[in-house]
Amino acid sequence: MSPDEALTQLYALLTAKNAPKPGSFTSLNEDQKREYFRLARRRSRARVRAAPSVAATAANINQALADAALMILATDAPGADQVRKVLATIFEQRPGVPISIETKAKGGKLKTKLIARANDV
Repeated sequence: MSPDEALTQLYALLTAKNAPKPGSFTSLNEDQKREYFRLARRRSRARVRAAPSVAATAANINQALADAALMILATDAPGADQVRKVLATIFEQRPGVPISIETKAKGGKLKTKLIARANDV
């Protein structure tokens, strides 16, 4: 066997050893990867819905506080002025946004996320 043939054979063996296994994630094409992620999101959302309570993650805590502020604003409960002040501060350059948010909250167009889930359980 010549040195060139030996190198070619070695290269083929190493390539085959490091090649992705059939059905592995790296062997999937773009459409298959999109489908994989779609199913993964569906499974993840189903696990969240099936959980007895909401996990105390930073995102869920922020969402719970947002739900509370939305409910306070929608019902004009005590503290609504503070919520309005925060909205006015955040959207200082766009003065119509806080009024729009309050109108949508009172009209039921802005929905709470975690409160609705807690009521479903």
